[in-house]
Amino acid sequence: MKLLLAALTIWSLPFFGISCGSASVQNPEPRKTESTPTPSGETVTLTSQHPTGSFLLQPDLLKNPPPAVLEITLTKVVNPAAKPVNIFVYLSSSNDKSDTAPEKIGVGNFSLYPVDRPAKFMLDAAPAFRKINETKNASNVKEWRLVFELGREAEPVEVTIAAPTWKTDKN
Repeated sequence: MKLLLAALTIWSLPFFGISCGSASVQNPEPRKTESTPTPSGETVTLTSQHPTGSFLLQPDLLKNPPPAVLEITLTKVVNPAAKPVNIFVYLSSSNDKSDTAPEKIGVGNFSLYPVDRPAKFMLDAAPAFRKINETKNASNVKEWRLVFELGREAEPVEVTIAAPTWKTDKN
């Protein structure tokens, strides 16, 4: 009887596999990404003496903010002391009124590892875009900039950042 049950179980296994669905449904294709064009060749260099730099955001990116992933490429890193390097990323407004301080909305930050080599980083920028839309005086803003700020001081360091790429998920 046990032998008959074992044989029946083995015989029925293919039927259970068919009812689970096809492999393509269980393992969907990876998401395709679409990137927005950015000016090629544009770079920003951060140093201990000049710890901030920025890129102008394209107005069409702000009109219909996608669930965006910001791809940041560091093309050159000079860090002779091999100390930790942190870089903070913000969206900053430029108001019509010069008496108000520019608004800074945090996108995220990253740290270099290894501390003396170029690298590529991805940050989720969707929450920052949502905050821009919730800003009360967003209509008074002439332009938005993507600001990079070196988070460490006193050590000699130089980091060159290429123009960022905005990627959106496409299913």
